[in-house]
Amino acid sequence: MTDTEKKKIEYVIGIDLGHGETSAALCALQWDMLPSQLDPAKDLEMGGNKKVMPSAITILENGNAYIGDAAFNPEVLKQAVVRVCFKQAPKDVNGEAEKIMIRFMREVYKRIRENNKAILTDSNHLVYIATPSGWDKKTQKLYVEMAKIAGLPIAGVTKESRAAFVRAQHDVTSGLGRNIDKGSIVFDMGSSTLDFTYMNKNLPGLIDHGYDCGASFIEKSIFANEEEESEAIRLFEEKYPKLIDFLVFEARKVKEQVYFDPSLKVKKTINFDDFIDDEELEDERFKLAYQPGELNTFLEKNGYLQKIADAMIDYKKNHIPGQKIYGVFLTGGASRMDFIVPLICKCWNVEPSQVYRDQDPSLTISQGVAEVARMDLRTEGMDDGIGSQIDELINSNTIYESFENLFGDAVFGLALKIIASEVTDFKDSSIDLSINDLNNYIESAMEEKMEELTSNVSDYVKEAINESTSELRKKVDDIVAVYSSQGTNINLPTLNVPKITISGISIESSLDTLAQVIVDKSSSWSTGGALGGAAAGAAIGSFIPVVGTFFGGLIGGAIGGLKSKPTLSEEKDRDRDSEYRQIIYNYINEIWDDVIKPDVANTILEEIRNSQIQEIVKEVASNYLTSYKDSLKSARILID
Repeated sequence: MTDTEKKKIEYVIGIDLGHGETSAALCALQWDMLPSQLDPAKDLEMGGNKKVMPSAITILENGNAYIGDAAFNPEVLKQAVVRVCFKQAPKDVNGEAEKIMIRFMREVYKRIRENNKAILTDSNHLVYIATPSGWDKKTQKLYVEMAKIAGLPIAGVTKESRAAFVRAQHDVTSGLGRNIDKGSIVFDMGSSTLDFTYMNKNLPGLIDHGYDCGASFIEKSIFANEEEESEAIRLFEEKYPKLIDFLVFEARKVKEQVYFDPSLKVKKTINFDDFIDDEELEDERFKLAYQPGELNTFLEKNGYLQKIADAMIDYKKNHIPGQKIYGVFLTGGASRMDFIVPLICKCWNVEPSQVYRDQDPSLTISQGVAEVARMDLRTEGMDDGIGSQIDELINSNTIYESFENLFGDAVFGLALKIIASEVTDFKDSSIDLSINDLNNYIESAMEEKMEELTSNVSDYVKEAINESTSELRKKVDDIVAVYSSQGTNINLPTLNVPKITISGISIESSLDTLAQVIVDKSSSWSTGGALGGAAAGAAIGSFIPVVGTFFGGLIGGAIGGLKSKPTLSEEKDRDRDSEYRQIIYNYINEIWDDVIKPDVANTILEEIRNSQIQEIVKEVASNYLTSYKDSLKSARILID
């Protein structure tokens, strides 16, 4: 789809065709709006002013179909069999269950169009549908094919867990967004299965697993209990086996009433003669009544609560061993049941404050699917070239060159600071010190301070990576911002940079030059006494012109009477009084810009540019960026 074609799409519809119930939500694409300004998903009316309807369909002989509550209308029931719980992983689009689902899809979409004629046209919207998290790509592809056969303008499918996580990200009150980085679970209590999905950005992907203990077990258990106690129900079952689902559905509605407000008594009576003509059963009825807490006691006795607890314990122990749980997000209407949160807290060792759900969890998935659809369309194509950009950085010297500049500048600044400080202390010392003393002080301080600097070398590598990837990260951040109002961090690994040693930074060569001048010129300065100040200045100036000014008038007294020419070692080791130390200070000050700085800079570059350090930085950067690439793929759990 071209950008021009894409911009013609004004809305996306997210549909959750659940095993037990169905809902839908609509999102305006709002192409010109910032992500933070987008309108939230709007729940669509599914009939009878309700946002959720039972996943039920009755198809009459004349081809007419009734869905939702209408499928259980007594007059409809007299003409055909109501079909429920027909959703399954598709295997063949021509299969019986698949044909029923295709017709149900068609009728659901037809209802959505009829209820939203004012805004939906044939060409201004697309549809996304949810699939169980455990369905593979092949199954999802078949499901899309079924939607196409049903006439939906299908654009994609989204896993229920992904929809739930995205929905939680956009609910700033849930607090789940900040916990996803550390570890969170979607607890999806469906009609047929109880599904768990764990997400932790440090893991390569979502961890899905389902258990055969969905909430439909409750209504089936309620019906089975009544069946055991009532001869009339057993007779009804014998004579009207195709209508048993109707009674089970009524038991389900009672269950929902019980958990809608567990503090209230619930009572339901269904007269058989309301939907069948049978003299033998005309005075019989299906009657259910529960006091507060009574249904929970029933479920505890028949082992259902323990079955859920066992599933949670097994999932934590065998599917996410060692992983921490910082948040749990409940989806599915059955998650309202009042025993769910206490069980979660007990089995997963979390606090009630760490368990979240939407105000109406029956709508969580459809809202999430709609929001995912909008995000996918708005970010389509934005990530083109990200992988190749990362590969290019890995294979180039860009990051190393950035590191060289950043780290080199830090080392250079520190080295000059150390030299200046030690030279000043040398000049101001209260005791006589030699040139060797000055050199040793500088090298000792350099070793100590450089140890501190190089111990933080990881920071410079990371800064070099950040500097070199700023454009890339901006592109990633723009994508991620669309998916989470709270922001989704792309986790990066800890940088493990081997120790880098910076040694040999000194001004020994400059100090040697000074000492050599003294050695070379000492015999001409004096053979038995001090050379005059002007002559001494001229003599030294002829060797090092820049120091002539400072030595003039001082050198004679500083050197003192020389009987013979000293050696270089002797000159470097000779203790100097304050006058001579002032001369050395002035000498260093004079050559600071033209000699000291360039020598230090060249020494540092030689140190940093050695092949070992280059290889260390390049290898660390390569591993780091490869992990970034993998983490980005992991973050696209919310995107891909």
